[in-house]
Amino acid sequence: MAAFIERTVEKREKTTELKRRYLIRAVFLAGLVLSLISQLDVCRTSACSETHKYVLFGLPFTLFGIAFFPTAWASFELGRTRAVFSSLFTIMISVASGAEMAFLWIQKYIIKDWCPICVAIAAAVYVLALLAYYAGAKDVLLKSKDRGEIAMILFKKTSLIAVFVIIGFLLAFKGAQRSEAQDKAVNIFLGNEGSAQELYIFTDWFCPACRKAEPEIERAVSAAGKRAKIIFIDVPIHPETFNYIPYNLSFLMNEKKKYLELRKALEALTLKSKEPGPEDVQKAITPLNVTYKPLAFLTVNKGIKFNDETAKAYGVKSTPTVVVNDAKTKKRILLVGSKDITEQNILKALDDVSQ
Repeated sequence: MAAFIERTVEKREKTTELKRRYLIRAVFLAGLVLSLISQLDVCRTSACSETHKYVLFGLPFTLFGIAFFPTAWASFELGRTRAVFSSLFTIMISVASGAEMAFLWIQKYIIKDWCPICVAIAAAVYVLALLAYYAGAKDVLLKSKDRGEIAMILFKKTSLIAVFVIIGFLLAFKGAQRSEAQDKAVNIFLGNEGSAQELYIFTDWFCPACRKAEPEIERAVSAAGKRAKIIFIDVPIHPETFNYIPYNLSFLMNEKKKYLELRKALEALTLKSKEPGPEDVQKAITPLNVTYKPLAFLTVNKGIKFNDETAKAYGVKSTPTVVVNDAKTKKRILLVGSKDITEQNILKALDDVSQ
């Protein structure tokens, strides 16, 4: 009878262990898939876009996730036959847990918004950590029946794990920085770039309603330039707008002080040509004493991507649209159409979101 009970318990333990291993493998797979999705930049929320601007020791966060999950997975599988790999898996998962604490801290207190994919990756790491620590504690309990010895072993293991968690946190906290390379490559911001108040202006170069709203937008931008960060976004409702994006990006980056005048010149040119060449643009802006500076292909691509991500993040589907946002209060007001988009409404919205 005793032998039967022992075999039953042993069989149950093996079944439980098998389920645990399948669960760990499923979490590893989920973490890897999420890391790949993050690398593909599928998430279009503003929090995801902002998080992607951060790097760890100069490299994108996503690359560490893509490298971590397969490496830790391999250590976990090899740990079944070699204790050194089992210990390596525990160390890796502990360091990763500490690193995820730093990443979550950045999202909470610096970005002040949550990237859903990043949070899901952190959850995968913590599930792996809990399953690993549970197995380790269970192994200690099975190998010894002396309470004092068990307490001492668990204390040592917990202390060691805590050390690796702290190491992971400090490494990530120190190594995580906002990459300025992307912002410098596509710095299209006007006004007060350090302001929490943000004025997003979404227009299409061939949109009649945009032309009608343009004078009001110009007056509002002139009035709000010292208090708000101003971002002009091209939304190509009409495909011809794509032909003007490289020129507009160049002026936003290189001629910030004369941008509104150059914008008028581009607007006048849209009435004459749907496919202007560099010589046509130069002729239009020569009276302003400005020389057109072509941008690199990759820079233009980054600008187009930024426009697309921003429009999707704020759910903009028509032009003209003005989004007034305050990064501190988290308040936001949308003004849609030439009737709503007036200097008075825009300035009032800036006051309202800041309260």
